[in-house]
Amino acid sequence: MPSRAGSSLRLRLIVGAAVIALIAVFAAGLAVWGTTTTSRLIERAATAQIRIDLLSALSARVSDYAVVAVETTKPSVPKSARDARLASQQSQVEAAFASVDRALVAAVEESKADGEEEQMRRATRSLGVARMRAQFQSLSQAVDQTDESSALRVHLDGFATRFSPLVNEAIAEEQRDRNGSRAAVDKLQAKLIPMAVILAVIALGLVVLFYVFLVRPLTRQLSHIRSAAAVIGEGNFEVQLPPTSSRELNHVFSELSRTADRLKDRKIEVDRNRSELNQIIAARTSELEDANERLSRIDQDRRRFFADVGHELRTPLTVILAESELGLQGPLDPEDASESLKVIHARAKRLNRRIDDLLRVARSETGEIQLDPLPFDLAVCAENAVADVATLAKRRGISLETDLPPSPATGDSDWCRQVISGLIENALKHAASGSVVEVATVAKADQATLTVTDDGPGLTEKEIETVFNRFAQGSREAMGSGFGVGLALARWVIEGQSGTIDLFSPALSIPRGAKSAGRGVTVKISLPGGPSS
Repeated sequence: MPSRAGSSLRLRLIVGAAVIALIAVFAAGLAVWGTTTTSRLIERAATAQIRIDLLSALSARVSDYAVVAVETTKPSVPKSARDARLASQQSQVEAAFASVDRALVAAVEESKADGEEEQMRRATRSLGVARMRAQFQSLSQAVDQTDESSALRVHLDGFATRFSPLVNEAIAEEQRDRNGSRAAVDKLQAKLIPMAVILAVIALGLVVLFYVFLVRPLTRQLSHIRSAAAVIGEGNFEVQLPPTSSRELNHVFSELSRTADRLKDRKIEVDRNRSELNQIIAARTSELEDANERLSRIDQDRRRFFADVGHELRTPLTVILAESELGLQGPLDPEDASESLKVIHARAKRLNRRIDDLLRVARSETGEIQLDPLPFDLAVCAENAVADVATLAKRRGISLETDLPPSPATGDSDWCRQVISGLIENALKHAASGSVVEVATVAKADQATLTVTDDGPGLTEKEIETVFNRFAQGSREAMGSGFGVGLALARWVIEGQSGTIDLFSPALSIPRGAKSAGRGVTVKISLPGGPSS
């Protein structure tokens, strides 16, 4: 196991950063010191050059004064002009002396940072300037007192032998200072450049070492972490990370591996929960679809029932209205009135039963008509249906001929009577006045059959295919003459009792023979047979 000192990435990073920082601080300090020192030395050389220039200017002003003094000794120059020119030149010389004095004072102040010895050395230069000033003042007095050119030249020669050495010595000292400052700058540069190169080499070496032993291994490990994170991001939690000598990176690798394991477990759990949720959703969806289908079917059956029964209520109402109209047309004998009242009473009872069916269906959960199949005689049921529509047939001038031998059957006699009444009424509607509508029954061992035949215009093959559909009407139906649900309801009632209902056009021959061959419609009902009486 690696030592704690060697495996601490944090410690190595801190030490490396600290060493580089120290070198950077040292290099910065060295640069600041070198820059400051160089600037000071350059400034000293510049000020020394300024003082040299001032001393040269002073020497030039003194020389100009001497030339003017010689020129103004000529007899042709008036004394007033001579005095004015000498005064102007003298003022320029005094101004030059003043500039030199200020420069020397500034030099003394500048040398305070170099110690008292340097400060005293610079202060002594003011003595030489003072001696030059005294020599010029002596020359000035001699010029004022001398009017002859030869005598003035003697004074000027003596002044030159004394003044020139003082000026030259002062300029020489300033040149030594200037040259010394320049030499110091060159010497400093000669020291700083190797030091800078050494520091650059050391810094570059440290950077290389820092990269080789710290940055590159860390970058390699971080690339492993990045690759592992990318693999985890793609949903693959089987990650393998190589071992490392760094405790910190080992800790990161371990945490990343544990995170991958937790994510893997979480994914398994999420997938399991998603599967269970999908199963629950599928089951609930199936239940909802079944419930919706059941509700849709119930609603459809309920609406169909109300449409069918609403249509069938018209039959008893039509009979009641017909009997009532006969009674209103004139006084009836007691026998006819009694018969009409019986018909009205029977139809009212049937209408009441249909209303009861409506209420029963409205309160039921299925929305369907509840049939009550029992043994009954289909012939008797047909006779009652014929009696129900007899008045309507009489009004239309149509004869009802029956052939109704006993025909035991099993079914709901009340609804069968309603169906037969509707079929006969439908036949009366399409039969011509003066024609015949035939109603007949046939009994077999296991089946009872009833046919209703008219001699109307009949139906086409296309109409026969669709006439049992809800709300379908034949082409001969007048607009508004019916709802087109009678045959659909008849089929539903008959088939609900395990029977069949068929339609033929032109009409089929019945045992007595059809009276209108090639025309008309025959509706045939077959029901399961019932016990013989």
